[in-house]
Amino acid sequence: MEENRKYSLLIVDDEPVISDGIKELFEENFGSVFQIYHCYHPKKALEIFKYRLCDVVVSDVKMPKMTGIEMAEEMRKIKPDLHVLFLSGYDEFEYVYSAIRQDADDYILKTEGDEAIVGAMKKMVALLDSEHIFMREYQTAKNRLSYMAPAFKQQALMRILEGDISTEEEFHRLMEELKHPLPEQGSLLLLLGTAKEKTSQGTQKKILETVDQLLRKSYGEKIGYIHKVMYRKYFVWILETEEKQLPELLFVTALDLQKMIQTSLKLKISFGIAEGATKWNGLSAKFFDLREEMQRRSLGEEDSIILENRKEKEGDAFNGEEGNFASVLLPVSEKMGLLEEFISEENFSEFESLMGEILEILSNSRRHSMYALEIYNHIANLIISFINRKNIRVQLASKIQLMELFDPGSFSSWKQACEYLKKLTEEIREVCRISNENVITGISEKTKAYILSHLPGDLSLTAVGQAMGFNPVYLSRIFKQTEGIGIREYVENCRMEMARKMIVGSRMKIYEVAEKCGYQNTAYFIKIFKAHFGMTPQECRDGKF
Repeated sequence: MEENRKYSLLIVDDEPVISDGIKELFEENFGSVFQIYHCYHPKKALEIFKYRLCDVVVSDVKMPKMTGIEMAEEMRKIKPDLHVLFLSGYDEFEYVYSAIRQDADDYILKTEGDEAIVGAMKKMVALLDSEHIFMREYQTAKNRLSYMAPAFKQQALMRILEGDISTEEEFHRLMEELKHPLPEQGSLLLLLGTAKEKTSQGTQKKILETVDQLLRKSYGEKIGYIHKVMYRKYFVWILETEEKQLPELLFVTALDLQKMIQTSLKLKISFGIAEGATKWNGLSAKFFDLREEMQRRSLGEEDSIILENRKEKEGDAFNGEEGNFASVLLPVSEKMGLLEEFISEENFSEFESLMGEILEILSNSRRHSMYALEIYNHIANLIISFINRKNIRVQLASKIQLMELFDPGSFSSWKQACEYLKKLTEEIREVCRISNENVITGISEKTKAYILSHLPGDLSLTAVGQAMGFNPVYLSRIFKQTEGIGIREYVENCRMEMARKMIVGSRMKIYEVAEKCGYQNTAYFIKIFKAHFGMTPQECRDGKF
């Protein structure tokens, strides 16, 4: 199915209801055209974009920490021909002007509704189709020079490391346009680096270049060429070399690299060195093996240097603690990051599923394991932060003891602690569900009350949204979720029922009834009335109802 889709689309909005709603809207109207991705954070969007290189980005303008305009600027550094459609609830000059300066393809207010958004995307598809035809003709006449760009080189390396390329034919096709391709038969040595602190794109480039230059200066002809890329939050250097002693030599050089980076960038970095070289088709397995050993052997350290040693992999688990604990624990540090993301988005299904995997490790650990305590405290801190942020401590306290959350020593075993965390998460989920339902129901009831008291006035989606203090698209989706019908349909039903009562119970003229019900065009009112009741207003008055 994905292969049949011509283009890729990324939706970014910090309000999950809107992001999910736009995704559903586009899947319904453009599901056969776009492979659609969506997320709620600009930084997450940049990670997805670096890997997917989407053709179109549909983004909110004003988001926390990074605006949609700033995000688009970063994306265009990677893919200059990116098409951007900005959506915003803010009809302000500064946003429009900034969007124009970013060469946005379109700028639409969310208040304009689904039809305007779909219409803009149809224009976008037509533009992409015309560009696609042009590029196809262009590429038959020209060599694909774009593959020489650094971004495409990095994309090629990431596909190799991901294991997407398995056959020699695929490898040749991927490498043929690169200025410095990976050798087909040459030996490749893997060097990895990772920092616990978050690093900017500029800092990442500096670290990649600094290590590249120092290695070239230190080893000269022993290294043919160095390929470098950021992949899965790891610095990756792929060294073309036939020098079998290089891994041991790199261990000493890594100490100098750590000092240099810490002095110049104030950053602590850990290194992992592969035990030996491999061919291009072994890089993916080598990357994941080395990453696993780095995570297992450097837990809690910020500047370790790990020289891969397969013989120790089965025997050094947690310095003798829980024999199989370490082999399972290796992805925990990454999973903790995902846990934080899931609970902040109130994605409890994913949170509970992933937490279950981690608790399976915790429940089998020894009672006094410091590593198990670290895992428990990390999960507990995530939950405590969420409880404080949502201000639901009082509601939870009536359902479950919260003091135990702060004191893992109160449990007789880690298995009992795990059961407590599962039970607590279930209660949090239920409290949030009730709270969200009450909020949504309250919004819906207030909206209905406003509509009923303003039937003669302007009850367009924009007007109702402004009166209620909500984004119209967001309000519309909440209303339909609780009432089963949209705001427009509800307004029409209320007006028609009011019109019927006035026609039957008064001597007002039809045009007067129409005006009282919010219709300035009498002919249109009669048309809607007939569609609704199966008869005209006059026939209704004549007793044919």
